[in-house]
Formats: sequence, structure tokens, C-alpha cells
Amino acid sequence: MSSVNYEKKNIEEVEVISVGYKVAHSLNLVLFTLLAVTGAMLLFPDLMSWLSYAVGAPLASLLGNPYPVSIGEELARTSHRFLGELWGLFLIIYAIYLLAFKRIRVFDALKRPLGQQIREARALVDHYVFGKPLPNDVAENLERHNVLVAYMAIELVASILLLSISGVLMVYANILGLTIDEYRILLLLHDLGFYLGLIFIFAHLFAVLHPTNRPLLLAMFGYGKIPLSWAQRHMPKYLKYVKRSTT
Repeated sequence: MSSVNYEKKNIEEVEVISVGYKVAHSLNLVLFTLLAVTGAMLLFPDLMSWLSYAVGAPLASLLGNPYPVSIGEELARTSHRFLGELWGLFLIIYAIYLLAFKRIRVFDALKRPLGQQIREARALVDHYVFGKPLPNDVAENLERHNVLVAYMAIELVASILLLSISGVLMVYANILGLTIDEYRILLLLHDLGFYLGLIFIFAHLFAVLHPTNRPLLLAMFGYGKIPLSWAQRHMPKYLKYVKRSTT
């Protein structure tokens, strides 16, 4: 977060993405992508057989095994479990950091009454999908993360919980003495978590690639700052918070 008083100094940019956030975002992106790919190899074995073959062929050739697809699937299964544990460890450490330093601001928009949240959500959908201008009362109260982002964050948390809990229970199914039917229920919940994660990714990509949010995209892959004029239009309430924290 920037520590500059924008009124006293003629500053034209404001920091919205820290170096730590960019590092965490990059790690999360890499781990989730690898988990999605290895998971898809297991969830859709016929559709992803070409990738299983490409992954398993070198090892199958080395071992003299005539079934490279099967080898690829086993490698995907082993890698998926290892990456899942690594991702879980990363999420736990990052969550502790966010809570300890009170850096969670994605849910700020949910502090408002439900009626205001619904009005903001409808106005944002009209703006992003149909190009309609935001009403003044909505625009003046936009946080660092708007209410749609807050709702999608809740959906992402649900996805992570389903993936994590069901994944851990399936890994230790034999130790826990789970039945085949219980295992299938866990697999169903795991798949549900995966689909919820895909919904979040598609919504996230739509938002970050929208022309309106181009400054945020440049900030993520640049030096973390956006034009002050853009921030005043799209997150004015966040700027007020920054001003209070620096006075």
C-alpha cells in the first residue's frame, strides 16, 4: 500500500498491488494450473490420453513398459497428490500472513446492507456486459474490490474447501477405512470443487481482460501501480482509506 498523501504531493499513481501479492499470485497461478492439468488427465482419461501418452512415453520406453498412457496417468496421479499438498501448505501460510497483518480487504464491499450490494452488483453487470455507465451513488462507494469480486471470492473459498477436504480424505481413504460409496461421494465433491474453480477462473479472466480494467492488468504484470485518475473513478472509497492510513 502506498504511504503517500496524494493531496499534499502531486502524485499521479497509486500502488494497489504489492510485490508480495504478485509473488503469491504467480505461485498460486502455477500450482493451480498444474493441478488443473493433472486433475483433468484423471477426470477425462480418454480426452486427455494424448497428454498422458506424451508424459508417460519417455518413462515407459526406459522401463520397457508397453503402456505409456497408463504410465502417464500414474505420473499424473502421483504429481496431483504432491502438488495438492504443496498448494495446501502454500494457502495455509498465505492465509496466516493475511490474517496476521490484516491484509484481507476483498470482503469490504460485503459490509454494506444487502440492498446496496445487489444494486452495485446489477450496476456492475450492466457496465461490464452492456457498457452502461455506473450510477453516481454506486461509483462513489466502490472499494478496492467491488461486490462482484467479493462474491466470486466466496465462491473461490468454497471451491478450495471442497477440493482440499475431499482431496485429503481421498488420499487417506484406506487409513480412514472409507467405503467405496463414501469414496465416490468425496470424488464427486472434489469434481464439484474443480468446476467451481473453473467458474472463478473464467469470471476472473473476463474481468481482468475487460478494457475497463486494463490498468489493473498492467499493474499486475508491471510495478503494481495504477493512474490516480483511474483509481478515483473505479475505487474512490479505497483511496479514502489510503488517505486515512497515511495521515
